[in-house]
Parts: sequence; C-alpha cells; structure tokens
Amino acid sequence: MHISKLNVGGVNYSITLEENLIDPSNKQHVWGYTDYAKGVIYIDKSLNEQHIMQTLVHELLHAMLWETGATESYNDENIVNPLGNMLYSVLHANDLNI
Repeated sequence: MHISKLNVGGVNYSITLEENLIDPSNKQHVWGYTDYAKGVIYIDKSLNEQHIMQTLVHELLHAMLWETGATESYNDENIVNPLGNMLYSVLHANDLNI
C-alpha cells in the first residue's frame, strides 16, 4: 500500500500497517481500527493488498462519520460494513484505486 496519510474533514490521519493488530478497546484481533484522538488508522499488514484497501475504506468511513459529529453512528458496524464494502467495490470495479 502506498498511502501513508489522508485528510478526512480537515483532519490529517496517518495510515499505519502493523502485524497482529489488536483493538485496544476490546482486546480483539481486528483487520483495522481508528484512533480518532491520535488521528491514526491502523491496518493489519498480514492481509493481502485487496483486504488492506477494503479495510482502509472501512476505517475511512468510521473516520468520516466521526469527523462529521455523527456520534450515534460513527462506530455502528451495521452502517459502516455494508457502506464500506459497497464503496470499496465501486472504487475497485472502476479502477479508482485510492
């Protein structure tokens, strides 16, 4: 992956790839998570390239909802999962690689 940072709603987020990624909020292995206070999106680097990009899109949706102030939905996987999967699919199918 060649992306090291992205601006989301005027806030710079760095993208960090790490092995054996554990979400500090629930101590579970995850493909990705976002630390809003630090402005960091973490992604498990053991994933293949497509899953890394899919996870990045997913985490970007979390960050976008957070930055809009959508405090009731920013962490709702019932919203983020389908939208993230569809957005990744559209970007990938149309060669709009981020």
